[in-house]
Amino acid sequence: MSYRDSHLEKGADYDLALARDPFDAYMARREREIVVAILARLQRAGVRRTLDFACGTGRITQLLDGVAEACFAVDVSASMVAEARAKCPRTQFFIQDIIDTPLPIAPVQLVTAFRFFGNAEDSLRARVLEAIRRSLAPGGYLLLNDHENPWALQRLLRRLVGERAQADLHHWKLRRLLRHAGFRVRRAFGIGLWIYRAKLERPDVLNSRWADVLELLSRVPFLSRFCPDAVILAQRT
Repeated sequence: MSYRDSHLEKGADYDLALARDPFDAYMARREREIVVAILARLQRAGVRRTLDFACGTGRITQLLDGVAEACFAVDVSASMVAEARAKCPRTQFFIQDIIDTPLPIAPVQLVTAFRFFGNAEDSLRARVLEAIRRSLAPGGYLLLNDHENPWALQRLLRRLVGERAQADLHHWKLRRLLRHAGFRVRRAFGIGLWIYRAKLERPDVLNSRWADVLELLSRVPFLSRFCPDAVILAQRT
């Protein structure tokens, strides 16, 4: 089964699953902080039209819905889009596969794509990047994340004791995919470098003041390559 097909019927419980897992909830909160800051900068730079690819239940679409003059979102899952529509009254939604059928809209200046590329297979990643590039105006931006980094510090330590990672989208591979698809990485924002042991994933640790201080390590440019999650800003060349 393609990753794209695996989420078709997950709309009703997707948000709940994220909220119940302390680690996922932490990553989602930090992603939101980074995205809000980047959107403010892009808005000042004149970005007005946005598209949330694989929008799911609208976690990122909500952030775009409040600031973009024209906000669009697309997903192949009708159940996911049904959840997102209730949260995003200003967004125009599409339920379709943009790989085969381009959206009936003019090119946008920003595409977001979260929790997709880390799980997808290589052939799907490449085809989606091509479709996203077609949806972007020249010089437009792609804002995405990689939440399945096999080179994360936590996973590297596990490999030392014999555990094998199934994920394969490390920082350098993602850069190559983006470059081959006609994108240039402008900035990477790491998340969660310091969470290298399971006992650090407890809610009392993740929501502590120490977490705010330690999170500053994740923002060191080179160290972002070893974070379990990262938000990447790329630009169409």
